[in-house]
Amino acid sequence: MIPAPRIALAMAALVCAAWPARAQDGAESQARALAHARLVASPYKMSERARSGRIRYLLEFEPALAWAWPSTGEQRVRMRDAADARALIDVCADCGDEAAPDAAELQRYLQPNAWVDSDHPQVRAFARAHARGSGTERRMRLLVEAVQRHMNGPIAYSGYLSASQALDTRGGDCTEFAVLLAALARASGIPARAAYGMAYSSRFTGESHVFGPHLWVQAWNGRRWVSYDAGLGRFDAGHIALRVGDGSPRDADGVMAALGRLKVRDAAGLQSESATQP
Repeated sequence: MIPAPRIALAMAALVCAAWPARAQDGAESQARALAHARLVASPYKMSERARSGRIRYLLEFEPALAWAWPSTGEQRVRMRDAADARALIDVCADCGDEAAPDAAELQRYLQPNAWVDSDHPQVRAFARAHARGSGTERRMRLLVEAVQRHMNGPIAYSGYLSASQALDTRGGDCTEFAVLLAALARASGIPARAAYGMAYSSRFTGESHVFGPHLWVQAWNGRRWVSYDAGLGRFDAGHIALRVGDGSPRDADGVMAALGRLKVRDAAGLQSESATQP
């Protein structure tokens, strides 16, 4: 495993939010305990139907923390006060207003790194075998399905494996699902970046209706960044990004600590039978 001494344990706690609790020991228990401490309560029970639409969140850091919320193709951010402690965030399939990347940024998200090692021979071979056809959407869907089929090994929370290591071990948590998917996309010539944040789960480590730490992938389709989530199966409005980066642990520095101070004060657009207060 590639070492990342200062934040390896924190990033290991980016546990896919839909996976159930199970017996843990040692570093596994420590990683899950850290993730549990970073769960963010939801003010509503949010059904799959509700999360398929558009949700507007009122988020607040306590105590106040200035945070550079990312705008993406699916996430629109408006700050509520000068201290940047409160934000209104809209999430849906296409409600974001992120500016198009320049050539240098796209090149960054095509390049391999120590974790998203898209130049590894096994990663490249796997990508060639599965990213067939034309069109970014089709190829990314095929890669998501291939990752989900392949990653059927043990669920482990206490590491941050590279894409090639995940491909070899076939196990991990949403971190490994994401770095592998990003590497496969880059190996296929698709710019891909990682989104570090949280995702809604109706059941997670004994807690109901919470947002848990999560990591997923955003691919550039020539017009905008589009999210793909191999860990949970699909992207929806229950995903809130706190930062985007190249898939290395350093880009997620501070995210876990920020989740420990974050509150979801309200969520709008949940007014049918698909959303009720707990």
